[in-house]
Amino acid sequence: MKLKYFYLIAMSLSSLALSAQDYAVSHIPNELKSRATAIVRDEQTSFDMKAENNITETVTRAVTILNQSGEDYAQLTLYYDKSKVIKDIKGFVYDEFGKQIGKFNQKDFKDYSATDGGTMYGDLRVKHYAPSVTMYPYTIVYSYEIKHGQNLFIPYWYPNRNSDLAVEKSSYQFSCKPDLNLRIKTENLQQEAIVSKDDKGKTYTWTATKLNARKIEPYSPIEHPSKMVVKIVPETFQYYKKRGTVRDWKDMGKWIHDELLVGKQDLPATTVEKAKQIASQFDNPKDKAKALYKFMQDKTRYISIQVGIGGLEPFPASYVDKLGYGDCKALVNYMQALLAAVDIPSLYCVVESGHQKISLDETFANAVDGNHIILCVPFENDTAWLECTSNKSPFGYLGDFTDDRLVLACTAEGGKVLRTHTYPADESLQIRKNEFKVSKDGSLDGTVATSFSGSQFENHFHNMFNSLPDQNKQLKKYYDVNNIAFNIIDYKVNTEAAPILVENLTVNIRNYVVKNGMNYIFTPNIFNIQRHIPESRNRINPLYINRGYTDVDESEFIFEEKLKGFLVPINEKIECPMGTYELKISSEGQKINYYRKLEIKDGTYSADQYQTYYDFISKVAANDRLRYTINISDE
Repeated sequence: MKLKYFYLIAMSLSSLALSAQDYAVSHIPNELKSRATAIVRDEQTSFDMKAENNITETVTRAVTILNQSGEDYAQLTLYYDKSKVIKDIKGFVYDEFGKQIGKFNQKDFKDYSATDGGTMYGDLRVKHYAPSVTMYPYTIVYSYEIKHGQNLFIPYWYPNRNSDLAVEKSSYQFSCKPDLNLRIKTENLQQEAIVSKDDKGKTYTWTATKLNARKIEPYSPIEHPSKMVVKIVPETFQYYKKRGTVRDWKDMGKWIHDELLVGKQDLPATTVEKAKQIASQFDNPKDKAKALYKFMQDKTRYISIQVGIGGLEPFPASYVDKLGYGDCKALVNYMQALLAAVDIPSLYCVVESGHQKISLDETFANAVDGNHIILCVPFENDTAWLECTSNKSPFGYLGDFTDDRLVLACTAEGGKVLRTHTYPADESLQIRKNEFKVSKDGSLDGTVATSFSGSQFENHFHNMFNSLPDQNKQLKKYYDVNNIAFNIIDYKVNTEAAPILVENLTVNIRNYVVKNGMNYIFTPNIFNIQRHIPESRNRINPLYINRGYTDVDESEFIFEEKLKGFLVPINEKIECPMGTYELKISSEGQKINYYRKLEIKDGTYSADQYQTYYDFISKVAANDRLRYTINISDE
């Protein structure tokens, strides 16, 4: 194994010492330059696992930056903490012709905390380097070594992850003892691993070559279908002083429960009694849980903690109870302890959070998936999901940060893969009712009443807690109309069933309707105009709509001046597999009625259906911008 390690270091040094001519841009195959902002010339990544707490990662990488859009690929950002030590960083910079124009080493890197202002405790740090080169193209070549003190998190190899990055050659090597059992998952590789074994160890080597940059297509799936990936997880691992054996998600959930959660729900006796007192006021378990969730929200606040095993292990409930703050793990553990005090079971769940719906890999248990913790509370007739880091969210509301994705519930019996609450399009509603009087100068005075529910509940929710000046400022962004003023602003949340935000506004819009002699020029759709989407010809990727919704807009306009004649009524319906659009316009005396309904259905559709969706949205956008000329009576 030592000979193998020295061989890898020698290979890295030899790569850095390649003749200048090897990095001339003229040597890059022309087909790799198409659509690329940068090109990986040669990349070698190796992991040598001598023991569970002794892993050496060695990386050598040469990247040619073709233009300013590829500048991010020239930057080197390395994170480290108590379990990772960075060593032997060195590199060179070459011009278009392969002539060396600079070099750098570890002293040229900026070193700073990797945690933000919301993190109270953190030992995660980052080293960062960006070359000062403004003439394109150029090539940066670097190597570094990292010593890992744990083998729970083995980074994936993902050579073609970035659409605008082409790859001339990339290799990934993993070495370990011969008797170590590995779980390995691969997707879309050009060739299988080359495996070498002897009585001292075994080595897996994967190689990818000539990977073209890809056309970036709007509304593509989060993970492109041709992605190449290698995932490696040792069955037996060590994370700090915690050891475990994991073959599937059941094992992973049990390890998290037994090693990281057991013994952490040590509430003080006074808090247990307080929880029981609160719950005793209700008969229904869900009402009890709802009251305890409110107690937790009022008592605690979220603060990020990134110290040592704090990255995985929650602080005890007694800690949160005493200090009144915690990270997502600690707050979920605290809420779980409160519920347990009144005999309400709940599930500590690992989730990959973000506005894009990303599920855990159901077929491959690992610790890389998942960046957040939420709580699942099963009841007899339904299930509540709790976001414990927010002291404002209604009970049972997740929103689009953790909705509709696979998560891991950690229990004493083992892990269970569950799906979080889904907000279908017909429940993700924005329903708006406008009533306006139109004065002689074309100004509008009236009310705007909107209800938001499902995944749209949060559309304006956070504005509810702003000061009045900030509410006005934010509303002018939501309702982007010239000369609009908000005279009365009122918010309420209805939580009798699924939460609904109700926004009531009294509004004036000066000179909205344009008066031109004896005519008004009038656009009835004021607030909800659909934007066009890009064309996508010769499409390769499927059409992916991440989240569905339904918008309903009803408006009544009563004109002060007498109108002459009537509008030609419209009653139109446009449908496609991805959505439905309804438009109704009619007039009666001084009154004009406008009705618009747009439903967009989430899902994945074949690539050839993008044109259908594009045509549908184009028609919607055109109808949303309809203008009418209305004659004013001369009587």
